[in-house]
Amino acid sequence: EAERRRQSSGGAVTRGPEPGPGAQREPEGSLRPGPCSLSAHTTPYTHTTSAVGARPSCSKFPVSGLGMVRANGSASGLKEAGSDTESKYSQEVKQLLYPLFVYLHLDMVHSGLKSAADSFYSRFHGMFLQNTDQKDIMEQLRTTLNSQDIYSNSKLRSLTENKYVLSLTEESYNYLLRYLQSDNNSALCKVLASRVQLDVQCSPQTGYQLYNTGTISRTEGVGLEPSELPSTMLQNEAALEMLQDSIKRVKDGPPSLTTICFYAFYNTDQLLNTAEISPNSKLLSAGFDNSCIKLWSLRAKKLKYGPQQVDVSRINLACDILDDEVEDDVGSEMKILRGHCGPVYGTKFLSDNSGLLSCSEDTTVRYWDLCSFKNTGLYQGHAYPIWDIDISPLSLYFVTGSHDRTARLWALDRTYPLRIYAGHLADVDCVKFHPNSNYIATGSIDKTVRLWSTQQGNTVRLFTGHRGPVLALAFSPNGKYLASAGEDQRLKLWDLASGTLFKELRGHTDNITNLAFSPDSSLIVSASVDNSVRVWDIRNTYSNSLVDGSSSELVGVYMGQTSNLLSVQFMACNLVLVTGVAQEKKEQ
Repeated sequence: EAERRRQSSGGAVTRGPEPGPGAQREPEGSLRPGPCSLSAHTTPYTHTTSAVGARPSCSKFPVSGLGMVRANGSASGLKEAGSDTESKYSQEVKQLLYPLFVYLHLDMVHSGLKSAADSFYSRFHGMFLQNTDQKDIMEQLRTTLNSQDIYSNSKLRSLTENKYVLSLTEESYNYLLRYLQSDNNSALCKVLASRVQLDVQCSPQTGYQLYNTGTISRTEGVGLEPSELPSTMLQNEAALEMLQDSIKRVKDGPPSLTTICFYAFYNTDQLLNTAEISPNSKLLSAGFDNSCIKLWSLRAKKLKYGPQQVDVSRINLACDILDDEVEDDVGSEMKILRGHCGPVYGTKFLSDNSGLLSCSEDTTVRYWDLCSFKNTGLYQGHAYPIWDIDISPLSLYFVTGSHDRTARLWALDRTYPLRIYAGHLADVDCVKFHPNSNYIATGSIDKTVRLWSTQQGNTVRLFTGHRGPVLALAFSPNGKYLASAGEDQRLKLWDLASGTLFKELRGHTDNITNLAFSPDSSLIVSASVDNSVRVWDIRNTYSNSLVDGSSSELVGVYMGQTSNLLSVQFMACNLVLVTGVAQEKKEQ
């Protein structure tokens, strides 16, 4: 009859819910819902574990077949270890015998090993007859013949669906680990890992201490009440909450005022077209009408030639005068780069500051090595002057805008364009890479802004609304917005996801020529021919409309002793670098 009931048993018991991290700590010997469940037709669980107290996600009994025979012998060894009178930790370790016996016996019954279960029961059950509750469980185990008996008994079913919680001191825990590692006790490790939750109590600290001591539980998944936590931990949590609140108030509140640094050019004779500061703020480049590029050091360190690589394609004779021999070893504050045969309209530094790209009216782009200060690359493809140039964030590609109404994509290792973006009805005055390099924005004299797919070469967004040529573009570092401005004196923010106008900022009284976003994408800086630099907070969560008609997003207005602002760049530490031409003093 028992064999028939065993074969006909079926169904499964679902796992109990896990307690949340804030649950109260269970008393010693209590049960906790565990991740394991029973099934009448389960296969042996083969996952191994090497750490007692781990909680693997499983749905089968952890020990089966030969493993239970080994567990029988391991349990005997653990019994002997627990009865070691010379060890002061033996009594604590001995508490593990009861849950191990119960779970191993249930596992044998569930797997149909009737004879092994009877032998195991008769050998060890006498150890647990002194305790009333344990004696009751022993009686129920004696009458349990198969899986159906386990499911029909509420106490045994509760044992299988929950973990047995037991507290050990750290010394007893280490004593147990040493025993489990001393022999092949993998079966016991599996039972302990999946069925027993060990609550290890840290030992009190002695000697010199920097913090208050307290008993901290290392139980996984068990939450402590605030009253049980040491005072130091409570103080740290309070400090963390204050820090998080401060960060939130700074993030959501009014932005701190930016620091503006102006670089002014004197005695340019109106020949200066463009200026750019390197990403590391060490170099300043400027392009002039006389086709030359000048490079300045913004630090005390002078510009020197770096170590030259051997040019194997050229043989130098003794009568040759080498350039390196006539250079001054001391260095200089400025270097002049010559190579273009027309006015230079744009310069861009590589992100690693190793090189410089320049575009000119001569329809070419040139690459300058900032180690040797020589022209090492020439890119040709446009048929008309090139007005603007921009480099991708990783300096792998660059894009140019030209009078031929096209923008073109280039790679540094190719002298010809990879893509041609055609669609504008007039000159492409400004170009800009998206932070992810998958898109390129172009602004044109035809009063439109286009967003192009870098790889496909097609237009994915068309923004209209400007009343004059578009002269400046900027992407927010988070990639959500595109800012455009130009001769209509209005700064427009476009939402790239929806393709709609997000905000329009007013306040400048002349053409806007340069734009730059802050690293956190909350501020945008604009420079205009009206000689003002304006800082805008695009969140606008705190200010009201200003009297002069400027948009309420305006944070500050900065004026320098310049007559023509050439560039504006947001650097680290909330610093904005501005370059421009110095105002000429009027003769009285």
